[in-house]
Amino acid sequence: MTNTLLVHYTPRTDSNTAKLVETFTTTVQANTDMTVLNLVDNPPPLLLDENLNALLKRNFMGMTLNDTENKAVNSADVLVQQLLKADRVVIAFPMYNFSLPATIKAWIDAVIQLGKTFSMNEDGSYAGLCQGKQALILMTSGGDFSQESMKSMNFATPLLQTCMGFMGIESHCISAYGLNQYIDRADEIVLETQQEIETYLKEGAAW
Repeated sequence: MTNTLLVHYTPRTDSNTAKLVETFTTTVQANTDMTVLNLVDNPPPLLLDENLNALLKRNFMGMTLNDTENKAVNSADVLVQQLLKADRVVIAFPMYNFSLPATIKAWIDAVIQLGKTFSMNEDGSYAGLCQGKQALILMTSGGDFSQESMKSMNFATPLLQTCMGFMGIESHCISAYGLNQYIDRADEIVLETQQEIETYLKEGAAW
């Protein structure tokens, strides 16, 4: 049985993103061991002075950390271990101001670590260390970013897919666009997206 890591940020009451998450969990729960990381209840650490400098000291300079420094990086390391243990990763969130919510970006900043999820080659190139993992990205947005001119203003899913690819993780995006722009059709859009998720999961060999 596979291991799935579900990372979600769904703070709003009656969250449409949460509805997509529920569809995912209902569809796959019998076929996988799932770890759920709710970033509202358990926000990831921001990279601030103590943990950032300790991570640089350990990961880039190869130095041994003292007890205080080890404590400072522990929360980020726990997130890395969750990711490394998983065969499949699901990341669900609403778009905020054309990009990722800060909590999702903080999670990304915590798990992209030299020597753990990526390596640096002698020629300066990089290689992902998470080959073989699959990611599913579930996003909702108020505006319709499926069409130009707004399509080029979606920095959320391209950024996240770039970060996944950097770690060697193949990813697929399913989005519910225009939930405020087409508010009279919002329920229909969510339902169509839920059906897309179910179809993807049932037809995709990786899931």
